[in-house]
Amino acid sequence: MEIFKRKTGRIGKQLTNLVQQTTSTEPTAIRCLILRGLPVILGDDASMFFKSSPNLNEGDSVDIPVGILCYEDTSAASPASPQLNPSRVGIIREGSLVMEALTNLPQAMCLLFGFTYALHLQYPKCLKNTFVFIQQVMLNLGRSELPPIVQNLKNDLAV
Repeated sequence: MEIFKRKTGRIGKQLTNLVQQTTSTEPTAIRCLILRGLPVILGDDASMFFKSSPNLNEGDSVDIPVGILCYEDTSAASPASPQLNPSRVGIIREGSLVMEALTNLPQAMCLLFGFTYALHLQYPKCLKNTFVFIQQVMLNLGRSELPPIVQNLKNDLAV
């Protein structure tokens, strides 16, 4: 969280907006904040990965190849600032909702990462740095050179 607060400029404003939405110190709320903030720090475009919808059912089609669908109250969120911890979450794969009724964003992200890694699928282009960070820095899986932006974040965390 300290790294989020130190950032300035456009990235700092986006992170400040996310931090201001977090009113709880509950671990799930903090994890949601980190998962929404990592793509911002790493220069990824999370808008093509995290989608919001008030109602969508399993089997319905969505316009993205892979992502996480957050079921949100339309009065509580806007596309520019989605809820950090939605009430329900689903996983989108190949444009279809394949899992729904997951309890929180961290659970959905873990499942999606696990499926992607175990099946040797390519990471979503819009969140490639975020997935590389999760794999190589957080989980210490695989051995390859980190992209410079991921290496910088790893160094910041080591300090």
